[in-house]
Amino acid sequence: MQSTLTTLLQQRDYPAITRRAEKDKRVLSELIALTLSQDDLIGWRAVKALGQASAVVAARDAEFVRGILRRLQWSLNDESGSIGWRAPQAMGAILAATPSTFAEFAPIIASMLDLDETHFYPGVLWAIGVIAEDHAARVQFALWQIRALLRDALPETRGMAAFCLGRLRDAASRDALAQLADDAAQLRVFEEDELQTRTVGELARQACTRIEN
Repeated sequence: MQSTLTTLLQQRDYPAITRRAEKDKRVLSELIALTLSQDDLIGWRAVKALGQASAVVAARDAEFVRGILRRLQWSLNDESGSIGWRAPQAMGAILAATPSTFAEFAPIIASMLDLDETHFYPGVLWAIGVIAEDHAARVQFALWQIRALLRDALPETRGMAAFCLGRLRDAASRDALAQLADDAAQLRVFEEDELQTRTVGELARQACTRIEN
């Protein structure tokens, strides 16, 4: 099944993956495995597909998807024996697709900004951002932490904090974002089904535009 799903991800055939998940819930577990792909693009596309497929499965069996979310949460724990490198993104994609059904997981995702493993922060910020796109109220409480991360040493974290604040349309961050407008540090961002190289400054300017509009 995994090789078939990989091919569908390469082809960006998300509807075909969703149809398979509708018939066989095990597709969700296979997609979780693919989020760990050494091919970063396949990993990110698996995150996107997982969100879409989970929404279809949740319509019939919400508890099954709730179990998937718990499994992803547990994978962030050292005791699990398997560190979920894209677990925050996967959880965010599921919540963005089914916000009301699994609202209790939004604070759990935001709380990952308290983890000592700061390499998770860009993924957590991306997750909060995609949830905030249409459901900002569910993650608004994390604003103070996100604002502080605009000053982080890592460009991936600064850039994703800007991405996140733009989707939260946080007017209070406008000045801090404007100060990053010329930040030339680069990072890779998943957008339009591809991994794009962007600068922190680009993301900050884009966030300002979102806030102003």
